[in-house]
Amino acid sequence: MEEYFDGLRTIKARSDNVHSYRWPCVYIFFIGLLISFAFPPLGILAPVGMYLWLFLIYRLSLSTCPRCGHKFYSLGNMFFSGSFYTKSGMWAVSCNHCSLKLSELPEVKEVKIESNRDEWLQ
Repeated sequence: MEEYFDGLRTIKARSDNVHSYRWPCVYIFFIGLLISFAFPPLGILAPVGMYLWLFLIYRLSLSTCPRCGHKFYSLGNMFFSGSFYTKSGMWAVSCNHCSLKLSELPEVKEVKIESNRDEWLQ
């Protein structure tokens, strides 16, 4: 079971990278786009930001499931339905083939909500 946890931790780390660098890549892209009008050689920043974002998404899509060996995510699901790890939707993320859930990691604690009051206070 520990080899499953190591694989899931790798997938979670790659997904955290996608979330951490999403906005910096967007900012680099737009800054490069705006600077390209004033000083065209610095317009190279726009494609660099776009390529960095696409590299992170592509690397996440190459993550293999530790249980079945197939791809954990698919590019189609990631782009069109946004089915990759988010802090709020982590319980729904699972392998496309064998349904191994990302939330099975031992360090992930599921929040059990007993009533609406508990939800509002968290």
